[in-house]
Amino acid sequence: MIQTVDNFQGILKEDITKLNSDSLSWYFTANKSDIKNINITLEAFKKNTNNHLHPDNKKDEDDLIISINNINNDNSIKVGNYIGKFNWTDGTKNRIDINIKSRFSDIFLARMLNFANDVYLDTSVFDAKENKKNSLDYSKFIIYYMFIQKLEKVFLLGLPKAYRSVNNHEMKVKGKIDINKFIKYDIPFKGKISSTSREQKEIQEIIDVLYKAISIIDKQSNDNNVISTKNIAHIKTHLKQHKSNRYVSNETISKAIKSKALQNPIFSPYKEVLKYAKLIINANNLEEKKDADKETFGFLVNVAELFEIYLVKLLKHRMPDWKVIHEEETELYTSNFYQRGIKPDIVMKKDNKVMVFDAKYKKMNFQKGGGDGKYGDLDRSDFFQINTYMSYYNNQSDTLIAGGLLYPIDGEFDCRFNEENCEEDYKDYKKVHSDSWLENDDVKFIVDGIDLFGINSESEISDIKVKEDNFIKRIKQISEESS
Repeated sequence: MIQTVDNFQGILKEDITKLNSDSLSWYFTANKSDIKNINITLEAFKKNTNNHLHPDNKKDEDDLIISINNINNDNSIKVGNYIGKFNWTDGTKNRIDINIKSRFSDIFLARMLNFANDVYLDTSVFDAKENKKNSLDYSKFIIYYMFIQKLEKVFLLGLPKAYRSVNNHEMKVKGKIDINKFIKYDIPFKGKISSTSREQKEIQEIIDVLYKAISIIDKQSNDNNVISTKNIAHIKTHLKQHKSNRYVSNETISKAIKSKALQNPIFSPYKEVLKYAKLIINANNLEEKKDADKETFGFLVNVAELFEIYLVKLLKHRMPDWKVIHEEETELYTSNFYQRGIKPDIVMKKDNKVMVFDAKYKKMNFQKGGGDGKYGDLDRSDFFQINTYMSYYNNQSDTLIAGGLLYPIDGEFDCRFNEENCEEDYKDYKKVHSDSWLENDDVKFIVDGIDLFGINSESEISDIKVKEDNFIKRIKQISEESS
C-alpha cells in the first residue's frame, strides 16, 4: 500500500519507507516492496483500471497522478492534483494499492464538495473528529458524499415517475374494463369489476437501486464510520416503504439508468445520482467476491478543478451584486495562424469594474525565489499568465481594478496581509497585496485565497466559514477602495 497526499514531492533513500510530519501537507508512507518505478497519468489510469469513475476531459489525459522514479538509488516521488484510492497493476502483474489523500483537512474537502453540489449550509454529513480514530478511505468517502448530497438535492423534485398499467378489481371501474378478466373472474357478477388504468407510478428499479446504495453506505459506516446518512433519513424511509425484495442485479441497475422517465428534464439530475449508486453497488460487489484481488477498482477527483469550482461558487454566493464568470474565453489574433484563446478562471464584473483571477491549487507558503532564476511558491508561468489576462482586460472599455492568483494557503497568512498582525521577528515579510500593478496605481495585484493555516482534523466547517468570511472581506475591500 502506498499512501500519500496530493502535490507531494520528496526523495526517499532506499532504506527509508516512511516520511511523516505533524502536517498532512508533507506525507508519504509505503510498503518497501511497493517502492518501484511507476509513472501513472490519467490516460494510463483509465486503461489500467477496469471499474472506475474519472474525469472525461480528454485534454487532461497527460495529467500526472503519481510517479516514483529511482535515481542513484534514491526514489523521487511526485504527486499531482488527483485524490482517491485505486489498484495499480504494473508490468509484472503485481498489484499495488494506492491511496492519495487531500493535503488539507478532510473537513475542507467536505466543504468544497458541498459547494460543488450547491449546498451552502454550515453543516456536513461527515464527522471529521469521529473519523480521526480511523483511516478514512477517500474513494468511499468521496463517492458516498457526492451520492448523498446529490440525492438530497434532487429528491426535492420527487422520485421519477412514469405511466404504467395498473390492474384493478374493485366495485368501481378505473380506466377501461379488462374484458378477458371480466369474463374469466367476474361472471357471474360478484360486486367487483376487473379494469385496467394508466397511472403515474414511481419506477421500481430506481427505488431498488437507490435503497441498495444507501444500505451499503449504512453498513460501511457502521463498520468504519465513513459517513452518515442522517441527512437523508426521510428519503431512506420512503425508499424502504416502496422497495421490492428483488435482488439488485446489473440488469436492474441498467433498467434504472435507462429509464425513459429520466429523459424528462425535471428528473434528468437523477442520472448522475444513479451513476454514483451504480459505482457504490459495483464496488461493494467487488469487495464481497472471493476473487476480488483479480479485479481493479478506482476513483479519482481532480482537486484543482474542485477548488476552482468552489471559489467560483463561493464568490457568486457571497458577492451577488457582482457577475462572476467562470472560464470566460476570448480568442486573440483570429486572422493569424498563431490564433490563441485566453481563459482566466474567474472574471468578476460590476457596472464598469472588472477583477480577474486565476485559481491555483498549489502549495503557497510564501517562499521567496532565489537569485538562481527560481520563483519560490509563485510559479513563473502562473505569474506571467495572470498578467497577460490582466493586460487584456485593462485594454477593454471596462475598468480593471484588480487581478491576481488565488490559492488554498498553507502558510501563516495574517501578518503578510497586515504587518500589524506580525510578531517582531516577522516584520520583514513582504505583503501579499500590491497597491499597484505594473506601475499602475489604479489597479491592485494580489496573491490571496482561503487561509487554511491552522485547519486540522479537530476543525469544523464553521472554522472554514470564518476563513471564507475573511477572504470575502478582503475582496470586497478591494472593490470598495476603487469606488
